Formats: sequence, structure tokens, C-alpha cells
Amino acid sequence: MVTNKDNTYLFLKGNKNKLVFNPPEDVFTKDFTLAIEFKPDIDHYTKMMKETSFYTQGLVCKNGKHIGLFFTAGTDEIGNILLKVSFEWWKKTDNPEVDEVKAIDFFPPSDSAENGYKVIVRKKRNEIELVVNGKSKVAPIENVIDYSYSYTWVGCANRLDADYQHIFYGDISKMHLQEGLLDNDSCNLLFDDYQEFVKVHAFNRDKQVIFTSDFSQVTPYKVKDHSYNNNHIIKFSKAWLNT
Repeated sequence: MVTNKDNTYLFLKGNKNKLVFNPPEDVFTKDFTLAIEFKPDIDHYTKMMKETSFYTQGLVCKNGKHIGLFFTAGTDEIGNILLKVSFEWWKKTDNPEVDEVKAIDFFPPSDSAENGYKVIVRKKRNEIELVVNGKSKVAPIENVIDYSYSYTWVGCANRLDADYQHIFYGDISKMHLQEGLLDNDSCNLLFDDYQEFVKVHAFNRDKQVIFTSDFSQVTPYKVKDHSYNNNHIIKFSKAWLNT
């Protein structure tokens, strides 16, 4: 599914009729697994790099002091292209008036965007792991600020404010989000055999699945969630959200 300024999505908040078993309000502050396959629009970020040193786009994020998965393209001081896949969050400090931004970063080769990325983010207690095309990094994570008030976005970081929207221009082909842990073999099944993954994991009610999709079933208004959670993501529109 191609995302751009005209095509970004979010999970609706509220769940007043209890039709969704596992809403995403607390997903990034609890133990969670995010697996996603995406390919950025190289022509777009190359154009944007002429306007800014580093151009950042959001894949799956919560707004406010943003938390989520980002892709960044930029150049170093001698003009070499630098690419970065990162998971970013804000943590509390000893000063209640000051929060600190933290991130775990992976710097893939400058030509890697042509083939896209298979990314896994996994949080277990006070440790977060970022896996990019099979290569892993681990970092500590603790005292994450409260994001329960935030929307959860797909294809951007925030469309409710003119600043820091971080819209992703490119293709998102597969995505799975859940509370709790899913190992690498299971995540790779998402990438390699989507239909089998849906049968084994997305419909497993012992797992707190939030959303699973290969973006094959899309209407003008939403993307179908293929998990038992029925948590279809909604296409962003200020008119529909009355904002």
C-alpha cells in the first residue's frame, strides 16, 4: 500500500461498543512486537534531501512527543547519503518538567532502499530490540512517558498538527502489531508466507494481536485488519475526524 500526504491511516480511539478486543492505546509502553515490511520512495526522499539535511518519515507512530518507527535519509558533511531506520521514544527524567528523547538506530547501506526493509521491533521489559533485514541491535528502555492519550498512526507520525507530521512516502506491504513477544521465526513467517502467518498467529486468541494486514483489502475509508481483533485502520481525513 502506497502512503503519502493523501493516504495515511490511524487507529480510532474509544472502542465504546467493545468491538475491538485489543486497542493500541498502551502498546509501545508495554511489551510489544511490531513487524513491518516497507520500501521508501527513493525519488521523493532524494528530492527532499535538497531542502533539508535529514528527512524523517514515520512508519508506525504515536503523536505528541513522538514514539515509533522512523526512516530517515540525509547526507554527511561531504555529501555521502546516510540512511537510518530507528525506533524513537521519550523518557521521563528526574525533572518533571523535562523529558529526554531516546532512540535505537540502525544505519543500512546507502543503496539498501532499492530492495526495501523487513523490520522487527520487540520490547521486553526494560530492553528494546531493533532488527533490520536480519541484523539486530539492543538498547535499554525505561521510564517511557505516557502515550495513552495519543493516536496510533500508520504512514506518518501525526496529521493533527501542521508541524512534525513526518509523512512516509513509499510502500508498506505487510504489518503485524501485538502486545507481548513474537520471536524472529514467527515474524519472518509474516514476511515469507503471509497466509500461513495469519492462520498461525493473527487468529491465535492466546496472543494480544492489535493489527495484521498485507494491505490487500482497502476501501476508500479503511484497511482491513486480518486478525481476530477486527481493528481496521481508518484513512485520515480532517473532515471525518471533525478536527
